[in-house]
Amino acid sequence: MDIIKVIQETATWIEKVNNNFNTNLFRSEELSPHYFYPENSDSEKSAVIDKIISTRSALLVESGVELIPVSELHHYGRIMIFDPDSTVVDGAPEAESAGYVDGGDAPPWDTWMALGWQLSMIQFYDYGHDIGPGFLIAWVPESHYFYANGALEVACMDNFAWPSNEFIRSRYDSIKELFSKPVIIEPGAHLLNYGKTHDEHNVMHQELERNSKLYYGDIKTQHEVKKSFWSKLAIWKSKK
Repeated sequence: MDIIKVIQETATWIEKVNNNFNTNLFRSEELSPHYFYPENSDSEKSAVIDKIISTRSALLVESGVELIPVSELHHYGRIMIFDPDSTVVDGAPEAESAGYVDGGDAPPWDTWMALGWQLSMIQFYDYGHDIGPGFLIAWVPESHYFYANGALEVACMDNFAWPSNEFIRSRYDSIKELFSKPVIIEPGAHLLNYGKTHDEHNVMHQELERNSKLYYGDIKTQHEVKKSFWSKLAIWKSKK
């Protein structure tokens, strides 16, 4: 795995291709895994990460979009780590992050980049300091630090983390800054602007339904005890 290139491609995809969170919450139809991430086997998780990486890369090549230079990546985002095995599906991170993470606490699939074992395979960290093999490594755009951090702060199982770059090997010095907690600044307006017109909200909801129907169907059927962000959108739409 060329983790530097994967980070470049992920940041470029978010910034230059699917850069409107208010349309599909960084969950594009092209990259959708079509299942509820935390409840699948390790091999299935590895397979979907590999597919997202390869599909995203191919689409970027096809589009002719120029990748963000490595030296500029720190202007666009940081890395966050998610432990899917510590998810309790209580809905707090989803609500606190305004839908940035989902009902299973997973960050948007457009931001997925690697698993912990893949970093171990390329000897990313010094010996003895590898992270959990099943941890999901994801990109967080600069505009969403506040919301991703909100999920981290309310997660009762501490299954989110801004990683430390203390033990990253020197060969990856060019991206070490990305593996650190960013400065968290509260935005001036709510991420999802409920001042939108009725038509704008309908467009957003239709995109979410198309891109996420299979994936979030599992959440709805398996976790009826809470009203997810997606259910709230449906309720809002029904009242119009």
